[in-house]
Amino acid sequence: MLDQANRTFICSVVFIDLVGYSKKTVTEQIRLKTSLTNNLSEAIKDIPVNDRIILDTGDGAAISFLGDPEDALFVTLSLREAMAREGAAAATPESPGDETVRMGINLGPVKLVKDINGHPNIIGDGINVAQRIMSFARPGQIVVSRSYYDVVSNLASEYAKLFSYEGSRTDKHVREHEIYVVGHHEGALQKAKDGMKDRASSTQSIPRRTGSMPPLGSSTVTLTVPSFVQDKKKLTMIAAGLAALVIVLGILVATKQPRNTGVTTAAAPVEQRPESSSPAKSPEPAKPEAKVVSPAPSPALVPAPAPAPAPAPAPEPAKSDPGKTASPKAAEPPKADPTKVAEAKPAVPPATLVFAVSPWGEIFVNGKSRGVTPPMKSLKLDPGKYKIEIRNTTFPAYAESLDLKARDEVTARHKFQ
Repeated sequence: MLDQANRTFICSVVFIDLVGYSKKTVTEQIRLKTSLTNNLSEAIKDIPVNDRIILDTGDGAAISFLGDPEDALFVTLSLREAMAREGAAAATPESPGDETVRMGINLGPVKLVKDINGHPNIIGDGINVAQRIMSFARPGQIVVSRSYYDVVSNLASEYAKLFSYEGSRTDKHVREHEIYVVGHHEGALQKAKDGMKDRASSTQSIPRRTGSMPPLGSSTVTLTVPSFVQDKKKLTMIAAGLAALVIVLGILVATKQPRNTGVTTAAAPVEQRPESSSPAKSPEPAKPEAKVVSPAPSPALVPAPAPAPAPAPAPEPAKSDPGKTASPKAAEPPKADPTKVAEAKPAVPPATLVFAVSPWGEIFVNGKSRGVTPPMKSLKLDPGKYKIEIRNTTFPAYAESLDLKARDEVTARHKFQ
């Protein structure tokens, strides 16, 4: 994490505040702080350490999520339910306990730096706006900014049902913010809980597999390898048995080969002489020549000259076949192949749209969001006309029209001021 210092990230930032913390007694402050620490640790246990940075703000905490933006929603929902349960159980006349925290979520740029102790810290507009958004929340509420709402509400229809528009608010620096309140829609909450379980199983599957592999490997090794390696007598016996099998098989193959050849030579003359009358078998006359040497089959060889005229009709079908097959088959393939090759046309190469936006902006192509730059550097688009719009939650939007051609590389530059 520290090797990424001085880098700018577009991430989700959650700002948590303990309501009325400074007005409570020290005993109550310790209880609230301990409850927040325990519940927050439980809520973020399934998020990788490299994807989050936690800062202690005294009366609360600030968490930057460098990974998926919905992580912030899952953590705040889980934390709100846990704090509400503990607050209700420990309710006192001084603190009812049902509204102990308020939270704000923002999506924006932050810079990763080192604090005075050398630990990772975050600064920038992303965390500043998160604190302003949190200040607009009432006790027990979760409030999100417009930039965070635009991203998360498009991930699933259930998430969109969680948010309700509260209007525009102005902070102490006379900066306006459009805010949305996270409600208690049952379907959306169930979707969020299922998402947390799925993400927990996916994140825990890797360490569990790595932790379970050694025992599985050791069990297979102890069941198979040691039984052979540790007992040398069995190894020698098995090797000797395999060698004996190889020798026996070699002897059988060597003895069977001459027997098969002798049987075929003796049986061939008797079986093939009557079959020689068929005109289709041309190579058979060569076999009778070697078999005429035996005196017994000499009378049977007398009818052998009769099949001599049989080879004559054999060439006739051979002559007719090449003539019939050559003309249609040779002509058809070359005619079909050129048409198929002519129909296939190469695809038109795309154009490249490169972005140089400062400090950051959300890219819309023909009214459709395509991502946030940075970190996105470029887009591949088909040749044609496009309307490019760059939006920033703090500054007015910037738009331009482009006519892209094949293999063009066009740079969209804009600096929000």
